[in-house]
Amino acid sequence: MLCPLMLQLMLMLMLLMLLPALLAGAQAAGSHSLRYFFTGVTPGSGIPEFTAVGYVDDEQIDYYDSVSQRAEPRQRWMAESRGADYWERETQRARRWETRSKFNIQTLERRTNQSGGIHTVQMMYGCELRSDGSSAGFCQYGWDGEDFISFDKEHMVWVTPVPWGLLTKHEWDRNTGYNLQNKAYLEETCIEWLQKYVQAGQSHLTPVQPEVSIFLSGDGSRVWCFTTGFYPRSIEVNLVRDGLVLDESRSHGTLPNHDGTFQQGRWVHVEPGDTAPLSCRVEHPGLSEPLEVFLVRKSGINVMTIVLVFAVLVLAVAALVGGVLYWKKKQAGKSGYNATKTSERGEN
Repeated sequence: MLCPLMLQLMLMLMLLMLLPALLAGAQAAGSHSLRYFFTGVTPGSGIPEFTAVGYVDDEQIDYYDSVSQRAEPRQRWMAESRGADYWERETQRARRWETRSKFNIQTLERRTNQSGGIHTVQMMYGCELRSDGSSAGFCQYGWDGEDFISFDKEHMVWVTPVPWGLLTKHEWDRNTGYNLQNKAYLEETCIEWLQKYVQAGQSHLTPVQPEVSIFLSGDGSRVWCFTTGFYPRSIEVNLVRDGLVLDESRSHGTLPNHDGTFQQGRWVHVEPGDTAPLSCRVEHPGLSEPLEVFLVRKSGINVMTIVLVFAVLVLAVAALVGGVLYWKKKQAGKSGYNATKTSERGEN
């Protein structure tokens, strides 16, 4: 049984394996993609031995695992647009891939001399239909979080970056019929299904432009650019100083919002008192052209300065009023008259 720490590391490797494909799905306005991810794990890991998920753009459309043994929709528009026959076919297809995944794990354990421990085999495939009408497709495998083998559909050959993958490459290259099927699926069938899914989920897959704001941190040491409410996930955000992109800016990455949209924060350190023009430049499928928002700096007089000036003015006015009252009282004492004493009064 794998300890929790080792299991977490294994899952991290799986995510790292998926990251390049996810990033490759960045889309221009009007572009759409269909991607599937299959993951097989050796028994005893504490997670399903096989899972399969599908995505249209950034929306997960279905899910299958070796525990439930059923393919299920993950979007309402998928459930409403596909009948029971469709989900039965998807279930049978996923079960066949589950069987193949177990066989692949056993084969790769022998070829990599790894007979024990927890191992993963992954397959990623799909296609993209771009706004200009062109298309692309990919199919690749990974082993324990590393690239194993991928399909070059233009030359109909398999490519591997590791020596122990050469045997698999030679076997699969000889199967020309299977390679022709792969090419036909990536260039035709995959695109056809992508168009069907986009049509079914059109109202949910329409790009939503981001809301953009730029501001200084409380101590003035950072400039922040915050974008939120955008869909799809792919976005390019840059902080710009005097027209030049600040490569040293940082981000926590793109995070999901509760409503299915996304957000991203990006910041850069600045010197106190820096007055150079700063802006946030954003490119996204929901925007017809790049959006640039400039930082508006507030007046240099801060709240404490205003309070001190006001206090001084109050004291000055109080002193002035007090001085005037004192002067008037003194003048009144000089101009008054003294009443004649009673003993000095004459009698009429």
